[in-house]
Amino acid sequence: MARRKRTEIEYKNAIYHIIVKGIEGIDIFTDNMDRNKFLQLLQKMVTSHKIQCFSYVLMNTHFHLLLKTDEANLSQAMQFLNSSYAHWFNFRHLRKGHLFQDRYKSHLILSPLYLYNVASYISQNPVEAGIVDSPEEYKWSSFKYYAFISSPSPSHLPNYFPPSWLKVEEFLKICNTSADEFIHFVKENTYNKNVEKSLNELSQAKNKFPKNIVTILEKINLHLGDIKTNKNLRNLLIYLLIKEGYKIKEISNFLNLTKQAILNISRKTEKDLNTDSIYIFWLDIIKSQVLS
Repeated sequence: MARRKRTEIEYKNAIYHIIVKGIEGIDIFTDNMDRNKFLQLLQKMVTSHKIQCFSYVLMNTHFHLLLKTDEANLSQAMQFLNSSYAHWFNFRHLRKGHLFQDRYKSHLILSPLYLYNVASYISQNPVEAGIVDSPEEYKWSSFKYYAFISSPSPSHLPNYFPPSWLKVEEFLKICNTSADEFIHFVKENTYNKNVEKSLNELSQAKNKFPKNIVTILEKINLHLGDIKTNKNLRNLLIYLLIKEGYKIKEISNFLNLTKQAILNISRKTEKDLNTDSIYIFWLDIIKSQVLS
């Protein structure tokens, strides 16, 4: 089956979590000159393509963005950003070939709660990597701007007024929160990257799960979005239900999928959980909503 073009699944006024990794795990940012150049191109991209940037973090081997597209043009915007930076990086470092691993990952965000948690996850990346003890200490993240709004720095410390292209106030408005509340939420939440520990916690909560799958689906659709339009959300839910002992036939009936499709999705999701910490993060969010 031919892969659908990205333009076929893009929407106006949509919010996406973007993840881009260096090919074969190489460093795509080697020093501050690289990072500053990337931020210049990011500013140019969001301005020229009518995109709102809510959050970002630049790690050595990858970066995360939280973007809202006013037009259905995410692929065009990311092509500009990635190709422009790759060309500049290769020229500066006297290298040839691809800089980024495959295509960028884009995950559609369909609820304010989901948006809030993803922004927190992005902000926590430098802490989870052991680079800093607190997210506002990391210079190459948007979190410092939220922290500055929450508690302006004394005169002898750097002032981090948000740049005009970083839509801090718009993000807070969508999430119906304040800078103070967001800062507190980020600092109080770290995400477990250990699959076995996460699954143990899952099994301990087994008796708390609703017996009726309809109830679970209603909670997910209300708080996290429609699983019909978000396959990552659907796949993680399937994995969760199987681990909790729900019958495959029951799951397949409710989701209108074959039993073999359910099994295949569960196996693939388990692999994703072992290779990418973002899936552990999503799994924890889904669990919290099901158990609420």
